[in-house]
Amino acid sequence: MAAYNNQGYLPNGAHGAAPLLPNQGRIIETGPIRVLCIADVRGNLNSLNDLARQANAQHIIHTGDFGFYDDTSLERIAEKTLKHVAQYSPLISEPVKKAIQSGGPGSVKSRFPPHELPLSELSRLISGEIKLNVPVYTVWGACEDVRVLEKFRSGEYKVNNLHIIDEARSMLLEIGGVKLRLLGLGGAVVMHKLFDNGEGRTTIAGGQGTMWTTLLQMGELVDTAHRVYDPTETRVFITHASPAREGILNQLSVTLKADFSVSAGLHFRYGSSYNEFSVNPTLDHYRGKLAASKASFNDVWETVKAEVEPAIAMNEGQQNLLKNALQLVEKMPTTAAGGNPFGGPVQGQAQLGQVDESAFKNMWNFNLADAAFGWLVLEIQDGRIGTEMRAQGFNFSHRGAKQQPASIPPPSAQAPAPVAVSAPAPPPAAARQPAQAKAAAPSQTAQQKPGTPQPAAPASGRDSDKSGAAGTNGSANGPDPVSSPAPRTPAQDIIGLFIMNVNTEEQARELFTPEYRSKITKVEKWGGSNKVIQFATAEDRDGALASLPDDLKTRTQEDRSRPLVKTFIHRETTFKARGGAGTWGSSRGGAGSANTGSGYRSAGGASDSESNRRGGRGGRGGRGGRGGERGRGRGGLKGEGGASPAPASATPAD
Repeated sequence: MAAYNNQGYLPNGAHGAAPLLPNQGRIIETGPIRVLCIADVRGNLNSLNDLARQANAQHIIHTGDFGFYDDTSLERIAEKTLKHVAQYSPLISEPVKKAIQSGGPGSVKSRFPPHELPLSELSRLISGEIKLNVPVYTVWGACEDVRVLEKFRSGEYKVNNLHIIDEARSMLLEIGGVKLRLLGLGGAVVMHKLFDNGEGRTTIAGGQGTMWTTLLQMGELVDTAHRVYDPTETRVFITHASPAREGILNQLSVTLKADFSVSAGLHFRYGSSYNEFSVNPTLDHYRGKLAASKASFNDVWETVKAEVEPAIAMNEGQQNLLKNALQLVEKMPTTAAGGNPFGGPVQGQAQLGQVDESAFKNMWNFNLADAAFGWLVLEIQDGRIGTEMRAQGFNFSHRGAKQQPASIPPPSAQAPAPVAVSAPAPPPAAARQPAQAKAAAPSQTAQQKPGTPQPAAPASGRDSDKSGAAGTNGSANGPDPVSSPAPRTPAQDIIGLFIMNVNTEEQARELFTPEYRSKITKVEKWGGSNKVIQFATAEDRDGALASLPDDLKTRTQEDRSRPLVKTFIHRETTFKARGGAGTWGSSRGGAGSANTGSGYRSAGGASDSESNRRGGRGGRGGRGGRGGERGRGRGGLKGEGGASPAPASATPAD
């Protein structure tokens, strides 16, 4: 028996211990509280629980296009709105979406049964078939049913954990040592609808499946914000439209003394985080945005003023709301220059809701991606609000896939002639002297930037893009195959003339007299419609050039329909370490380019483009070394001065 009395464990609690007081038995949750901010679930309400679980969130803030459609909404929605909702709906099957987009006889409602056009899972939420596992705070968006919202406001519809934030109702969350005040305004912001209630029977405006904001709602929101104002709270302004795009919403967020704004409605694949200081170069620029919005509003107000004021003459409450809204607009600047960027003159003591310029830097805005692509999490702990943004983003793999077959350019693609980089030995005096006489006739092409590639033929920008995409890191794998059957001559060994705007070898030969035509040793194709005519000696080359008429050697204006002949000069790169920055080199003539070291260049080295980037000033050839040192092929693009034998228009792009 003694063995049974010898307990092998300790009793649960000390002997004679007093019971705990009621408040000492609480479970205290430690760690941060996470608030998930998402947009545009578009009726896929069951996904709210999945998103909260993925983000480990205890609360959800939603910014509109929630899916406030019930089983009767389909009959009220307009055809155009239905097509828009169906196009982006995650609930409607892809075959039905494609059939709607392809069109057909009759309306969409007549072509498809209602069960193939589910607008929202709200009815399942109302019936209790699905539940929200965490509290959800949302405003309505631009595509909602006003009748459904009115039923929620009247109490006919109720959903546990669903809280609709609007101009009449704000919410306070005391989490993580922060009092988070949620203020919201739903619907689209459309200036000409600010005084239109649509089919709304209360203060909510909307109709035919769409909803928008009214001026009275803005006035009521200002009134609500003033009534619940507490300086110890942190204010979050939730909107569907973006305050960055709508000046009147921007002013409203300032009037509400919001610390944060959270919005959506732009359907991006990435979220954005900014304050006005970070996206506006000056206060004047910001004021200009507000002034433009004020001017748009005043145009509408002056049009409807005579109708609106008598309509609310007997309703003192609406008069006060209108007064609040008009005071809000009145505070907006009229011009971009001068004045308070957040309002007009202060009358008497500081008006309620007016803040100083610190809001320009201290009020932070978040614009969300659609819920299918990303979210924002506010992580709140010990009074600090941290952020965490996630986005699925864009898929850029197609770019790499397109570049693979482009490593070998097709023969038909137009490849511009390469640009020389460094200065060679001075050309013969015979070739240098004619250019000095022509220095006073700059061509229009010389106005282009030195680093900008120039098309070498009368081709459109699309052709240039094709040829530019043919290579990687500045390499297009050399020029096109030569038109002559002989092997290609190394560029540094070529003694010849560069001819632009000729398509065939015969056309190139026909430009010369029989005397020099017989001295041509080879014709090579250099790009889509450029040729290099080779001679045995420099004397033959220079004689052939001199025998040509002047209109084939110079241009007073751009004319790519006629041939242009210049001396072909190869430049050797002397400093390659700094050429070609990644794939940018394909259009900058970088040293990493396979064909950088060849092609026609003016003989004067660096042109006057190196100095103030202005053409038409001769005698800058002495600085030609800079083009090679930079590896950017800048020398000679505008070289019409004494050291250059030709205007820059003859320089083929790299």
